Amino acid sequence: MEKLKCLVPESIKRMVGESSDEDLASTSSTLLHCLLNLPQFQQMIDDLADSNNSLCGKNKKVALELKQKGNGSYLTAEYASALESYSQALRVAPMDAVDMDKNLVATLFLNRASLFHKIGFLTESLRDCKRAIQISPTYAKAWYRRGKANVDLGNFKDAVNDFNNAKSFELSLDGKRHIETELNIILERQKSTSRMAVQENENCFGHFDEPHQLKLSQVSTPDKGRGMASQCDIPQASLVHKEEPYALIILKSCRETHCHYCLNQLRADTVPCTSCTIPLYCSEHCQIQAGGEPFSNFQDKIGTKETHSHSHGENKFALCSDSNPIECFPEHKHECLGVNWPVILPSDIVLAGRILVKSTSQRCSTKSNALCELGLSHSYTQITPESKLELHIYAIVLLCCLQHSFSVELPINGVSLSQTIILISQIRVNSMAIVRMKSVDDPPDHFRKLTSVGDALTSSLEQVPVGQAIYKAASLFNHSCLPNIHAYFLSRTLFIRTTEYVSTGCPLELSYGPQGHKLNIVDINDVASLALKFNNSSLHIHPGFCLHCGSHRDLDASHKAINKAWSYIKRLQEAIISKDITGTTLLDASRALGILRSTLHAYNKSVAEAEDNLAQAFCLVRDFQSAREHCKESIKILQTLYDPDHIVIGYELVKLASIQLSLDDPAAVDSTNHLGLIFARYFGPHVDFIVPYQQFLKRVAHR
Repeated sequence: MEKLKCLVPESIKRMVGESSDEDLASTSSTLLHCLLNLPQFQQMIDDLADSNNSLCGKNKKVALELKQKGNGSYLTAEYASALESYSQALRVAPMDAVDMDKNLVATLFLNRASLFHKIGFLTESLRDCKRAIQISPTYAKAWYRRGKANVDLGNFKDAVNDFNNAKSFELSLDGKRHIETELNIILERQKSTSRMAVQENENCFGHFDEPHQLKLSQVSTPDKGRGMASQCDIPQASLVHKEEPYALIILKSCRETHCHYCLNQLRADTVPCTSCTIPLYCSEHCQIQAGGEPFSNFQDKIGTKETHSHSHGENKFALCSDSNPIECFPEHKHECLGVNWPVILPSDIVLAGRILVKSTSQRCSTKSNALCELGLSHSYTQITPESKLELHIYAIVLLCCLQHSFSVELPINGVSLSQTIILISQIRVNSMAIVRMKSVDDPPDHFRKLTSVGDALTSSLEQVPVGQAIYKAASLFNHSCLPNIHAYFLSRTLFIRTTEYVSTGCPLELSYGPQGHKLNIVDINDVASLALKFNNSSLHIHPGFCLHCGSHRDLDASHKAINKAWSYIKRLQEAIISKDITGTTLLDASRALGILRSTLHAYNKSVAEAEDNLAQAFCLVRDFQSAREHCKESIKILQTLYDPDHIVIGYELVKLASIQLSLDDPAAVDSTNHLGLIFARYFGPHVDFIVPYQQFLKRVAHR
């Protein structure tokens, strides 16, 4: 990007920088003509759109190397390493690759299934066996392994069916005899043992039939433009809006940890895309929804040595034949051509590509002339000249890449480029960050689960962005520093709920960040009263003098003291991440906290953060009494900055409650009750899915 910017003549840069949205057709055409004459630009497009030199193509050699590495780790009982190797091998293995007369992908699923069985992950083992069988239905070992998993789960009827299939596909007589022996044992056990039902739920989040037919109206205000307001009185914690995304993309930082379709945390038995190495999915259901093919579709193709449907870019994305292309649009499929641009371009640019393809599909089915009409606001005229140039270049690059990978004609001219520039501007203004609850105490791998309080959570919960999406209707809700509604997500679905009583006609506004601040009206009123009292020239306001008592403070010395103190807090933060807390680090941070308290306002958020860091550190060194006191002090400050029932306090109470439970402190009951009330206010009946810690802590506190 920077190299391209440098190659653009200054006259064109100036023209683009001074452009308005009405000039875009002209300015983008001029820049397009300039770039097309640059060899460097042509080379960049070739690198991004050429499937023959791909960063995300399948590779049998690499898959075999990873398989061997996984086998070695399995034999030495390094199960976490083996799991990582098998999963990475599945990601890069071509669907038609053969290894020792067996389909490589099926063998890898079976190897991972054996690993899961070994460590007691029976449901995951069952699912991987099923995938191996879908790819190779005559794979006797896969049927046998699935039968063993079903036996351990108590599913004897299914196990009998699996072993019968294994016996029929087994070629050796010794193998058939062995299976027959085990089958007879299972039949005897079946007679004396009741069947244990195994429930496989592809979607781990429940959805409640909660009424939300509340009438909202679009209003216009002088300071914020259009927005949403209630047409009736709305009680606290009421669901006012529910919406699926128009388009969505996972953030690059979460590609290895979250499902690329539903954005939930990946399970141990991850499912890769069948045609490229970019996405990972939590289930085959999500993989298919994103545009992939079911594993069962490959058995005929593998047998006849056919290639898969959209490898190497030869068979391009076909429009959905359904009567409603918006609902069934496969988000990833048009990117899945062995090309580099979905990996390299920023997430919001790839999201723009998904929206363009979807709107083009809609345009073709409805005979509309508009390339992309979302009806969203934008701020093109307010952005800097450098940002305008960036938007122009990204729009040209994106359309060039899409032209290579999208079968429907997508012209590259001034009109389409201007619409694309506006679309990217709309995304940057209107897109929503999809968040998940996260704590540093979350299991770092798939071999630990939250089963007990342990020694207490060392950090509070926080909202971490995992994806970016456009919700057309939700974009109408305005921002406020004093929000009265709260947005959260279950899988891809957006829910908006009132956090307080909302009267008829009142604007419904949310915080665009993780949470909104509460303005301390009392302090503001005190300052205002003081200013009015001395408004006849007796009030002398000078930098460094206190407004209340008039005393002088050396601001430079104060800043130096704060910066030095904060360096010790940062050192503590690093020690917390590495879980290597020394006595010296703790002592230095405690002294630094004293300096911050004596220098900053008593309710400064930095002081609360320092208290919180010390609480985390004392948890790690098992000094829970000190951790409890620092946690309480942090909460006291936050309750002043926000309010006692703000969601930020709920997140902190999760940590405090776990510390109190570790100390057998009876106050844990009050803490868990309080955080339960807060989370119910913000998440309604979905609280147990959004904050699983809450239910567990409450159960332990009340036992």
